[in-house]
Amino acid sequence: MQKKTTLRQQFLRAGLLMLVLALAMGLGVIVVVMVVFCQKVPDGEKFLADSLAFLFGKETMGPSGMVPYLVLAGVVLCLLVAGMCILVTSRLAGKITATLKTLRRAADNLRDGELDFQILSCDLRELDELSQSLESVRQRLKASALAEAGAQEERGLLMANLSHDLRTPITAIKGYVEGIQDGIANTPEKQRHYLDIVYSKSLVLEKLVRNMSDFSEYELGRMQYHFEYVDMGPFLRDLGEEYAEDARQNQMTFTSQIPPGEHIVTADRGKLKRVLDNLVSNAVKYGRPGGAIALTAEEYEKGLVIQVSDNGKGISPQALGHVFDSFFRADTARTSSVPGSGLGLAICRSIVESHHGKIWLTSEEGEGTRAFLYLPLHKEEGVLL
Repeated sequence: MQKKTTLRQQFLRAGLLMLVLALAMGLGVIVVVMVVFCQKVPDGEKFLADSLAFLFGKETMGPSGMVPYLVLAGVVLCLLVAGMCILVTSRLAGKITATLKTLRRAADNLRDGELDFQILSCDLRELDELSQSLESVRQRLKASALAEAGAQEERGLLMANLSHDLRTPITAIKGYVEGIQDGIANTPEKQRHYLDIVYSKSLVLEKLVRNMSDFSEYELGRMQYHFEYVDMGPFLRDLGEEYAEDARQNQMTFTSQIPPGEHIVTADRGKLKRVLDNLVSNAVKYGRPGGAIALTAEEYEKGLVIQVSDNGKGISPQALGHVFDSFFRADTARTSSVPGSGLGLAICRSIVESHHGKIWLTSEEGEGTRAFLYLPLHKEEGVLL
């Protein structure tokens, strides 16, 4: 790679070049004046010899007609040096100005959001560093714009799916209510059955609205928490009973193993439940028919590790590194219309990190997935967050 020169080096080179050219011009002018003087003035050669002897202190210099020639030589020399300086500095300034104009056009493009171009390098080190910095900014802005465009598309798809999810229970509620109004449910048992369905669909609507609220808070960075001391033993056992019923309805088995004793953490019960709801919901949605789901917990160092595992189809290594990205879907055929909390692992990670915890996944294709949730245990001297 060719070594770049600095502006200081360029100016030093220009100065040295002007000095050398000035000396060369000066010597040339002196020689020309001496030749012309010898040709135009009688005994010019003798006078030049006497002048040289005078310079070395051997003789006294007499009157001379050389003064006009010397004055003319000085004027010519000054004009030549000035022209040479203007030429050299103009060339250097032109190179710098051209580069600055290119960088200005690049900055204008960045300001206007035009990112489909490339900022080339230049020979001057300082300007080349500036060019590389602008190119790095352009690349980051373009990557961000592409990511935002993808996220916007995913938001549109999410809103469409949420609209579909809302429309389904609303249509069911409307149909059963009309059935009651039209007298189709003409017995108390049938009316109770219709009302139970309406109630269950209203719970689905409530969950969807809550998920939309969580999504909005996550997008705006305004998710609210209500922390308290929570004993995770009873908390997880109660959730285990709920998850066991969900698994049974989906023809799957569910087991839980929660250690005895107190395991106090500082947590928002509602938010933490939604994280676990999402993990178990994913295990149910993407597990194999007749599969198994397990919920376990154990203390590790100064925290509690909660694990949700399944024996489903698993996640590919390429997708595993992106499962916590916003709007990422390992399977493009999946949509939020699949039953579940719809929080998404990106929101789960945000919630867990707000609890000063960690969340991660391990998976093997065809073997299943294990989701781990680490929460620090509360200490007596700790302060409620």
